[in-house]
Amino acid sequence: MRKTELLVVFYLLQNKENAGGTVREIAAGAGVSLGSVHNIMAKLTELGYIIDNGKTKVIRKRHQLIDRWAKDYVENLRTKNLVGRFTFLSSTVREQWNTIILPGTLSWGGEPAVAEQYGYIHPARWDVYTADNANPLIATARMIPSPNGEIFVYKRFWQTDGTPPIVVYADLLATNDDRCMEMAERIKTTI
Repeated sequence: MRKTELLVVFYLLQNKENAGGTVREIAAGAGVSLGSVHNIMAKLTELGYIIDNGKTKVIRKRHQLIDRWAKDYVENLRTKNLVGRFTFLSSTVREQWNTIILPGTLSWGGEPAVAEQYGYIHPARWDVYTADNANPLIATARMIPSPNGEIFVYKRFWQTDGTPPIVVYADLLATNDDRCMEMAERIKTTI
């Protein structure tokens, strides 16, 4: 999937009713052009992901579409949205990462998001999403820029606060770590 396809599918997967919206509603919600939505919806219909039941359009093979979106998101959009990498100032700060309050429009993704919510995973990699830039991370006085750092900062593409479960799911799958894959499967049932 290209960027516009990823944005449309992301919008469709956020709420089951979104697939039944008009082309104009989907375009506005996904932040793409009307023509793109028309073409993408036609392609999704052709692939069997969208069906028209006579009253509205609905998503079929939802979990298969989530998996496809997650794979393509990690390979395409997430990589392009990398703002920078950081590292913790010390191993003590790394161990106490969960005491860090992310400022402003930043939110944890992947392993730290799951660790905060479920307490099941101790992160080996920290994904952070920002609406603006990574400067607020430096303001925490606990992280510094590092080209080989374990903290990956990405520009978010959604408008709401927090990191959507489907993005956390994709982050976890990208690790290829058994413990993360297990947690990803649990999250997938909530999407």
